[in-house]
Amino acid sequence: MNNNVWKPFVIALIVVGALMGMFFMPHIKVGDKDLRRVNILSDVQKLDDEGNVVAEVNADKADGIEVAKFDSAAVKVQKPVYIDSIPEGMTGIEDFAEGDSREMDKFYEALSHSHERPVRIAYYGDSYIEGDILTENLRDYLQSKYGGCGVGFVDIYNMTSGFRKTVWTKSRGWLDHNANDLKSKKFNKSLQGINGRYFIPTSQASLEMKGSSFGSHLDTMQTATVYFTPGNGLELSASINGEELKNIYLNGAMLQTHDEVRYVTEKVVKGGGVDSLGNEIPGDTVTVTHEVHETMAEQSTNGLAHKTLRGRIGRFSLMAKNGNASRFYGVALEGNTGIVLDNFSMRASNGWYLADIPQSTLADFAKVRPYDLIIIHFGLNVANNKQKNYSGYTKRMSTAIQHIRRHNPNASILVIGVGDREERDVSGNMHTMTGIRELISYQRKMAADNKVAFWNLYEAMGGDGSLALMVTHKQANLDYTHINFAGGRKLAKILYDVFINGKENYDKRK
Repeated sequence: MNNNVWKPFVIALIVVGALMGMFFMPHIKVGDKDLRRVNILSDVQKLDDEGNVVAEVNADKADGIEVAKFDSAAVKVQKPVYIDSIPEGMTGIEDFAEGDSREMDKFYEALSHSHERPVRIAYYGDSYIEGDILTENLRDYLQSKYGGCGVGFVDIYNMTSGFRKTVWTKSRGWLDHNANDLKSKKFNKSLQGINGRYFIPTSQASLEMKGSSFGSHLDTMQTATVYFTPGNGLELSASINGEELKNIYLNGAMLQTHDEVRYVTEKVVKGGGVDSLGNEIPGDTVTVTHEVHETMAEQSTNGLAHKTLRGRIGRFSLMAKNGNASRFYGVALEGNTGIVLDNFSMRASNGWYLADIPQSTLADFAKVRPYDLIIIHFGLNVANNKQKNYSGYTKRMSTAIQHIRRHNPNASILVIGVGDREERDVSGNMHTMTGIRELISYQRKMAADNKVAFWNLYEAMGGDGSLALMVTHKQANLDYTHINFAGGRKLAKILYDVFINGKENYDKRK
C-alpha cells in the first residue's frame, strides 16, 4: 500500500508559494476596477496602538491610492448656531436648532426632573444596537446617575431573545410581522406600532418576561404595561411574580381603570411688569414642569389600548385568547421615575420604515408614552463603495423626522451618524469603506435642514481604522462592520460622557 501522507503538505507549500508570488505581482486593473493584492498575512500582521500595520505604508496612503479624509464641508451645512464647550478629545453634539432654545435642551431639562417622573428615551437603530448592544450600557449609566429601573419597551417576540442579556422573554402562539417583511407582502405598514412591528395572537398565545441581573437596575421594575389594539372576542389576562392570572380585558371592556399622571413642560414668564413711568420691565422666561392627573380607561378612540400592572415586579405573564382580530406591540417594564430607555432595533434596516408609521399611531403612542429624547441611528445598511450621493436616502429619512417631531414636540431629536465600517483596499489593508464619509455628510446636512441635533459617531470612534482597532481589542466582529457587547460598552460610555457634558453646559447657561 502506498503511503501518500506527504502529498497534502506538498500541495499546501505550492499554494502558499503561489499566493506569496501573487503578492509581489504589479497591480492589475480590469476596466475601472483595481484587483485586490493578495496578502495572506493581512489578518495576522502586527498592529501598533493606532491599529496600523507596523513598518507598513502610512494609513492615509496605500500604494499611491489616496484615502479620502472626512470633510464635513463636502455637503455644505450652515455652522450650528449653538456650540457647547467640550473637553479635549471629545466629539460634541452639534445643535442646529433655531430660536431661543437648543434642540437638546428639552432632554437636559427633563433630566432635571428625573426624580419626579419618567424620562423616556427612544433609541431607533439597525443591527448596531440589536440585542441591546450599546443601549444596555447607556441605560445602565444613565439610570445609575438619574435613577430609574427596568429595560423599557420590549417586543412581544424578537429573534434576539436568545442572546439579549437585559431581559428574559418566552413567547408562544404569536405571528410576528415586522418592517423587514415588507417585500414579501406579509407586513401591512398601516398596522405597525412605533416599534415597526405588530404581533397577532393565535387562539391562545402566551408571553412571559423576567427581570435581569445585568447591571443594577433591571431585576425588578415598578410597572408593566402592555400595548395592543383589541379586536372582537379578545380575552386578556395577566399576572405579576407568578401569581394567578387575572382578567384585565374581556371582549371590549377594560376591567379596571387607574389614575394616570402626565407631565407637561411649558415655558412661562416670571417677574417683569411696569415701572412707575409706565415702561415695561421684561421678565425671565423659565421652564416649568407640572403634573396632570387623569383617570384613564386605557383605550384611545381609534383603538390603541394599554393596560398597566403596578408593584414590585420581577416577573410578568400575559395570556391572550381569541385574539386573532387583535394586534399587540410590546410590553414596557419600567419605573415610576428616572430613566427609561427603549431599544427599537431593526436588523438590516435603512430606517425608512419610520416614515411609514401611521401618524395616528405616532399621535396615540405620544399621548400614553411621551418621549424626552428620540435618537435616530441608521446607515450601516446604506453606505456602500459605489455611491457618493445620498440625498434620496436622507430625503425619505427627513420625512420620518418631520412626522416624529410633529407628534413629539416636547422631545429632543438626535441624529447619530453611521459608525466606522471597513473594507480591504487593493493591498489588503483595512480602511473606512468608501461611502461612509459621504453618508455622514448627508446625515449631518439632514439634521441641519430639519433643525435637530447631530452627533458624529464615526469621528467619536476615532475615524479611519477605528473599527479595525476595535477588532484587535475584541470589541468588534471580524466582519469589520458590527460592534459586539464589549464595543457597545465602550461607545456607550463615550455617548454618556457627551450627554453629561451637554447637561453641565445647559445647567451653566440656566
